[in-house]
Amino acid sequence: MTAPKQRKQLKHPYLVRSLRTLGFGLILSVLLHILLDASLSGFNLSDTFEMIKTYPIPFLLGILVLLLVYLFLISLIGNLWASTTILVGTSIVVAFANNQKFLERGEPLYPQEFEMITQWRFMLSMLSTWLVILLFLGIAVIIAIAWVLDRYSRKVSAKYYGRDFKYWDRKTLIIRAVGLVFSGVLLFSLTNFQSSDNWLRKAYNIDAQWKDVDPKESYQQYGFVGGLIYSATANIMDKPAGYSEAKMKQITKKYNKIADEINQTRQNKPMDDVNIVYVMSESFSDPTRLSGVTTSSDPIPETRKIMEKYPSGYSLSQGYGGGTANIEFEALTGLSMYNINPQITSPYQMFLYQKEKFPSLVSSLAQNNYETIAIHPFKPSFYRRTDVYNALQFDKFISRDEMVHTEKLDDSEYISDASAYQETLDQLKASDKSTFIHLVTMQNHMTYWDKYINTIAVEGVPEENKQTVQTYLQGIKYSDDALTDFITQLKHLDKKTMVVFWGDHLPSVFPEEIVNQNTERTMHETPMFMYANFDLPKKDYGTISPIYFAPKMLELTNSKVSPYYALLTEMSQQVQGLEKNVLIDNHNKTIIEDQLSTEAKEYLADYKMVQYDLISGKGYTKTSMFKDR
Repeated sequence: MTAPKQRKQLKHPYLVRSLRTLGFGLILSVLLHILLDASLSGFNLSDTFEMIKTYPIPFLLGILVLLLVYLFLISLIGNLWASTTILVGTSIVVAFANNQKFLERGEPLYPQEFEMITQWRFMLSMLSTWLVILLFLGIAVIIAIAWVLDRYSRKVSAKYYGRDFKYWDRKTLIIRAVGLVFSGVLLFSLTNFQSSDNWLRKAYNIDAQWKDVDPKESYQQYGFVGGLIYSATANIMDKPAGYSEAKMKQITKKYNKIADEINQTRQNKPMDDVNIVYVMSESFSDPTRLSGVTTSSDPIPETRKIMEKYPSGYSLSQGYGGGTANIEFEALTGLSMYNINPQITSPYQMFLYQKEKFPSLVSSLAQNNYETIAIHPFKPSFYRRTDVYNALQFDKFISRDEMVHTEKLDDSEYISDASAYQETLDQLKASDKSTFIHLVTMQNHMTYWDKYINTIAVEGVPEENKQTVQTYLQGIKYSDDALTDFITQLKHLDKKTMVVFWGDHLPSVFPEEIVNQNTERTMHETPMFMYANFDLPKKDYGTISPIYFAPKMLELTNSKVSPYYALLTEMSQQVQGLEKNVLIDNHNKTIIEDQLSTEAKEYLADYKMVQYDLISGKGYTKTSMFKDR
């Protein structure tokens, strides 16, 4: 009986295995890049391949980046199928999340949103049950396949290479070390992507023009990977021409003088011992203003009555369907997203949380011995609010974990507005000092599925959207009721109290058919008013940006201003609304930059210089511009 014929042994098994692994990684990178790019168009492969055809070099470079990630993983872990499982599983989850965000808000997944993985329970609650099941089932299948392939590949390895490669043998460790260093150095170099000398940026520039491309367009034109890198490495603000210590001293002197002129006609120190309550109401809007939408009854009749009696208008929201923290950033700091590079999609998460002390309305009121409290009926870690509120110098942050009143409405998963208002009232009554409370409600946060027994019908939207829209309408009706009770109780407070109320943004419940019937401005306007339990002059503000809430409040109470609020006061007389896609002049008309007056351009230039100094510069004005006069 003859012995079985021995398979001829390879001369260089480690080299052959490494090349085969790289080849597999390349194929995998191509497929995953197509998947990620397809998630930008609802997994429409025709649109995806058209994008690849139009911008072939960014597509190839995105594959290279994914291949480097794959090489880094396999060099670090040492197991082909474990590394593949991690890369494929992560890519599928990212593609799925990116597609869902595009469906809800028309935006891609931005870099800072990856930290939302720590809020995975909340994120999953925003998906339908069957989608969650499908997602977990898909990941489980990938893991199972990888386990089977890993077991099988060991047998193939012994047969084909004549050995079972060990993770810790000398040659394998050398190959892994080389791969780890090579891929790690190249991936780390991408942190310098914004530099014109960066190797990957140079390669992208062959086919990509980044200037003036907003984040969404950079994803759609240059692929998910290119867009992600571009957004993740962007500068917060570009340095204005002429920025220097001397220039900032000149600007400070200018607005010191203007502040003195304004203060000559004002008798009171800032707010003059008045409680202040900021209420940023989650997704609160006026749907009756939207063309194409008809409701069976007015969902916010009491809010409308307040707006008719007190100073009111509309807040120009930076976001649509989301971006709550950005609107909050504007209202508390007086700094507009207009001047911040578009790739910086969340100041809270991308730079403010790192600041030790950042000047704001909070710190300004602290100069006058105010107690400052933030209340948000949700997780304190969301948008890094714990760190951000410390930077803004709040004395206390009351999240849902510390709230006494945590009641919910019907089947809603969020603490009600009524509970949030009661928590606010308790804090006002408990304090002996003048108090500033910043309340961010949560009741009307997405999703808008079967939460309530709906009492308001809607017409004009497709049948498949009616239930969602009607649930939203019922939610703001509950908010309207709670707001009425809150205002009624404030009337009976002994302490003088003023409320600045506004909706952060419109919800994304309205389908494309409705959005297309309305202007960009209309889709970014939410109700705002300033109420007080003492006399206030009635004013119609038209549409204003949240950066002006504080100076308007100071004006209504005849309060003196610091140089910073003098700048905002003067600027508001020329440009009352400024956001990325909308500019509003002092006649409440929508304009473009070229139509700004010479005076408006001068104020905006000074404002941009101060904003850069505070955010990215040397901080020359950090103290001087915020001192009370």
